[in-house]
Amino acid sequence: MIIAKAPLRISVGGGGTDLPSYYEKNNGTTFSSMAINRHVYVSINERFIKKILIRYLEKEEVSSISKIKHPIIKSTLNKLAPKISSIELTTSSDVPGGTGLGSSGSFGVALQLALRSYLNLSINEYILAEDSTYIEKDILKRPIGLQDQFIASFGGLTEFIVEKNGKVKASKNVNSSKTLDLISNNLFLYFSDFSRDAATILRSQKAEMSKSSNSEEFEDIIEMGKYMYSSLVDANIDDYGNCMHDYWIKKRERQKQFTLGSINQVYDHLYQKKLIIGGKLVGAGGSGFLLLVTDKAQRLKKEMKKLGLQNLEFDLEEKGASLIELNI
Repeated sequence: MIIAKAPLRISVGGGGTDLPSYYEKNNGTTFSSMAINRHVYVSINERFIKKILIRYLEKEEVSSISKIKHPIIKSTLNKLAPKISSIELTTSSDVPGGTGLGSSGSFGVALQLALRSYLNLSINEYILAEDSTYIEKDILKRPIGLQDQFIASFGGLTEFIVEKNGKVKASKNVNSSKTLDLISNNLFLYFSDFSRDAATILRSQKAEMSKSSNSEEFEDIIEMGKYMYSSLVDANIDDYGNCMHDYWIKKRERQKQFTLGSINQVYDHLYQKKLIIGGKLVGAGGSGFLLLVTDKAQRLKKEMKKLGLQNLEFDLEEKGASLIELNI
């Protein structure tokens, strides 16, 4: 049996500009992201019975790839193993999908790693990220960017520089103890208790970016993203939190038709009480996990408990997608 895992992520900066509709028209982009120690898992095992068995939220047992319903699994098998007829594939996750932590991209990367290992095919970070992106973007025609697949593949606290043609260069940071302490002690994720399909929001972003009048606005987002990344690397909590606050206010105004009023009310309440320095909804907006930056951790925890929002404990995951060794 082969078991692969890929980390979920928190976007740091430049989110949205990783869409082809932006970087292809604006000579590239820069975005950054942080892998967290919450994962998506994919296991593969050979079957004696000549049928394909797939377990996720549903269960499928089919005689051929053409009959598989799950789009990413079907497309990935078609590309890498079109003649396969006997395999058992199971997937699970530490966090529900549709909550803004990049689960679809992480799943695609974990699936690539598990299947390539099973078939003894070439593997490296770029292959995993590029092929899983190709499946969703080019085969399934989903309006996705590059962020989720690349951070799931590389892990860590990483900045990605994208050329106009879509080629990506990863710059993985070597983190100081101060940076790791800030992430552990001053960043908190709270579940807003709603999940959503990011595709609707990403389609809206794609339409926005096709308008030349918005190019200056998105250039500001890239520069703010670079600043947030460097502030986090330098463990400067005030600069990081204040810039994140400005970034989030811009983003929620841009996506106000997708952002829940109740989430904005919680955020504004915490900010006015000076319990947070900054924060944002991770992912494509709308709902999901609220990331908060604070220098008053205990007071924030008490207030969030009163509000009834659930905390997701996390830490930085230095490793990208990897295989799990079984000691049997």
